[in-house]
Parts: sequence; structure tokens; C-alpha cells
Amino acid sequence: MPYIAEAAAAETEGAALLEHEDEVQTSQKHGRRTSRGLAVAAVAAVAGTAAVTVCMTSMAQGRHFSASSTDFNAEDLIAKLGPYGPTPQCPQMEVNVDYQDTSGIGRNFDHIPSPDLCCSLCQAYDWCEAFTWIKNAGLKGNPSQCWVKGSVGIKVPNSFGKASGVPPPRVPLQFGAIPSGLGMPFDPLYCFSLMMPTGYEGDLIRWQHRNKASIFGCDAYDAYSNQQLELAPGLVTKVVQSDLKCDYGGDSQSALNTWIFVAVWKAVIDDGTYLNYKWVVKTDPDTVFFPHRLIQILPAYENSQYINNCKYGMHGPIEVFNNQAIQVLAAEYAASIDGKQPERCITQLPFDQWGEDMFMDQCLSKILNLNNKPLVPRIVCEDHCGCPDFYWCQKGSDRVAYHPFKSVGAYENCVVNALQDQQPAIVTADLMVMAPTR
Repeated sequence: MPYIAEAAAAETEGAALLEHEDEVQTSQKHGRRTSRGLAVAAVAAVAGTAAVTVCMTSMAQGRHFSASSTDFNAEDLIAKLGPYGPTPQCPQMEVNVDYQDTSGIGRNFDHIPSPDLCCSLCQAYDWCEAFTWIKNAGLKGNPSQCWVKGSVGIKVPNSFGKASGVPPPRVPLQFGAIPSGLGMPFDPLYCFSLMMPTGYEGDLIRWQHRNKASIFGCDAYDAYSNQQLELAPGLVTKVVQSDLKCDYGGDSQSALNTWIFVAVWKAVIDDGTYLNYKWVVKTDPDTVFFPHRLIQILPAYENSQYINNCKYGMHGPIEVFNNQAIQVLAAEYAASIDGKQPERCITQLPFDQWGEDMFMDQCLSKILNLNNKPLVPRIVCEDHCGCPDFYWCQKGSDRVAYHPFKSVGAYENCVVNALQDQQPAIVTADLMVMAPTR
């Protein structure tokens, strides 16, 4: 989930997957749909300011995002891109060739660091037949650009600095194809997501509900927002007392959304549904989450208090807690004067400099002394935690989650690709060792 107005976050990441399908404009010059990209659209809005934003939950892990475009030298970035060409996932790629589309249908994405990512973006759209990646499009920060197109059109050789190709076939998702995470008698899951009341997140939650995916594959689930919304028959959001707005900045230039999740956990604790389940899972709407894979992993960590999913500390796209850890957190809420916050965590930690995931990690471990938190990298695959090619969603048949996918098309495509993966995850040794304590 992006925070809406910030330029810094997407400059050198797979920015296109951080967008949703509504963020398009019509280009009169080219006669096609184009996407400006979050970073480009936001530059004017945030220049020289620490904006207050509509703050969405998954940017808690944004502390690992790259710095703003002013910190980069375009020539250095181009040099670091190195050689490029066909990949195992995208073999039909031609280097130094441009495909000039003749369909009139297309879309561009800014700051896309590789033609491989560009290829995956094309696969996510059912109308996309070809793509062209431009190594240096003259953009600030990461200067590369991706065009996804409705046809191969005319091939133009000797187009240096470009790579074009055809994506692998897109396989449709069959109804009922997503395995369920229900029915583990000793490790039942209670799962929840927080969503904005408007925008693409509602579309993602509805798709997940319809396909029994993500939180809807758990033994029990809830969707939270700051309004009561009927998303589907029988699916109504529970209300969090928050406007879901936060500042951007801190010691890592991220969305400072701790207060939002202080309110969310207050709502979860007051509701009490979690008490009936061994494990509590918080996941973001744009996280492709497979509960059936999680329940295969958890028996090995039966006595753990919570799971650390990244060598840099717990990351927010998916957070997994033992019920007992949340009960300890609930007691800390109850000990506060008004019962609305974990008192010692608020008073003893610099929470105003952190996103919610870092705050939660530090609160549980440093203040509440819950230190049985094994590192399990198979939980999540994202660029910020040693999984840069997350976008193909084929990093192991036991990989629990991929992040981020902010349109229904990209989300569904990730689900399908992941379900085709038959090989267990290969976790390199460096990902199994914690980085220096933060």
C-alpha cells in the first residue's frame, strides 16, 4: 500500500508494482494510456516539505527504501545496471531493439531498474503483448523506463539502450485453485488486514474474499478500516479509531504510521477474536499471502513468541505472532491510564521515528522481553529483504508471501505464478544471519 504523496519511496525500486490500475492518464501525443508513476507524480507536492500523507500500512517497511532522487547520480545508476538481456523467466527478449507499437494501447512505468521487471509487468496485463525497456529515459533518480504495449508492432534494430520482448504466457487462475489454510487443529490462524476506505485496497480485499485467498484462507479473519464498509455480502470492515494519516520522514525516510497501528492493535485486542487461535497474522492487502504454506512452517516454531521474517528485523507486509505475545501486549495496553496504548513502549522508545513494524518488533523484544523470535526468511519475499526478483513470485513452493502487488491483475498473476512453483525456496546463508542490531 503506498502512502499517496511521497516521491522518495519508489525511485529505484520496482515502482510499477507499487501502483494501481487507476493511476493512468491519456497521452494525446502518443494516443495511449500512460502511467506517471508515484514518484514522478509526487515530486512537486513534496519538494522541500515533510508532507502529511494519507498513510497506508505496508509502507512501514519503507525504512529500507532508497533515498530521494536528489541523492542519485544518473550516470552512476546507469553504470550499475550492467549488462542485460534474456532471463530464464523472460527468454523472448531482444537487446538494442525497439518495438514500435501499432495497437494504440500501452502504458509506461518510470524508474524500472531492469527489463526483466518490465517483462513481468507486461505479463500482469491481459492486453499486453510486448514491452520495451529504456535504460536511460532521462528521469531523475533511476533513469530507466518501461513501456508495456498492446502489440509487437514494428521491430526497430540498432535502438541502443533499449530491450524489447514478449512476456511469458499468462495463465488464468482457476476458481478454487488456491489451497486453504484451514483446519490445522494445533496451529489455527487468525488473520487480519487494515485497508483504506477508498482506492485500490478495497478491490484487492474483494478479490481475495471471492477467491478465498490471503486472510480469507485462515481459520478466522477480519478486515479493518476507519469506516464500516460492506465489501461483499457478509464481509463488513471493523472500525479503527484513526484517520489513517501520518507523517513521512524519521530516521529512515518512511511512513511514520506507528500511531495508526497502536489504534489497530487496540481494536484487535478489544475484539478478542485472536484469543481463540494459536497464531495471529497481520498482513497488508497488497501482500500475496498463502496461509496453507504458513501452517506447514509454524509447527517447527511451536514455542516461538513471534517470527522475525527478515535479517534487518521484522517487516510489515506480513507479521506472525504467537497468541501469547499478543496477550502480553494486551496487558501492556491495559496497564496504561486510558487503555489505548502500550504505555512503556510509547514512553521508552522513539516511536515517532519509526514505522509500525519496527516499533512492534522493538516493543515486544526490548520492552516486553519477548525475545524468542526466530529468523525465518521463507516467510516473505520482497526487494527490501534480499529478494529483488520478487515480482515473478517463483522463489520457492514454501514461500509464504510476496510483496507488493497493488492492482488486481498483478496480484492475481503473482498468485498463479507462485502456485506453479514446485521447488522449495533456496535461502542463502547471508539471509539467515541478522544484520547489526538496530
